Amino acid sequence: MKLQQLSRREQLAVYIAGGALVLFVVVQFLIFPLIDGRSTLQKRLQTREMAIVEMRELQQRYQRINRHSGSLSTLLEQREPGFSLFSFVEQKATDSGVKELITYMKPTESMEDKQFKQSQVEMRLQGVSLGKLVEFLEQVEAPKQLVGISKVAIQENGKELGTLDVTLHLMSVDQADGPSARE
Repeated sequence: MKLQQLSRREQLAVYIAGGALVLFVVVQFLIFPLIDGRSTLQKRLQTREMAIVEMRELQQRYQRINRHSGSLSTLLEQREPGFSLFSFVEQKATDSGVKELITYMKPTESMEDKQFKQSQVEMRLQGVSLGKLVEFLEQVEAPKQLVGISKVAIQENGKELGTLDVTLHLMSVDQADGPSARE
């Protein structure tokens, strides 16, 4: 059947149907893929922008840690050679008059990273007065020496009235020794 044999109204209907079909094909196979591709690109762009923000935050954090590391190295260089947390605590106990009240002192070390290690001393004082304890704590807490108190447990002494039993955890940062410190 030829198009010319159709009435004017039928020809118009065929043209409209053909136009609608062409429009459908253009929209379905050209416009929708372009829109989908654009939204995919926008999602990728957002993901990359978030990654860049995260990378900048990590960079700032790294720089802060690096600066902090440098300041620790400077403080460690200013400390007297051969510094030992155990002997430092023992000396401060002697100076403050609590050395005879020490029931035990136990040193430990742990590696924090390749540059630094953490020295710790756990000690127990029995029958110490509050005044002597305060004097000892003031002497042993030495930021310039990178020595601090990480934990204190205080109990009233059951044998002597007005005295305390104290367990202290002291810590210090030291330069790491050996081959891992040079890497």
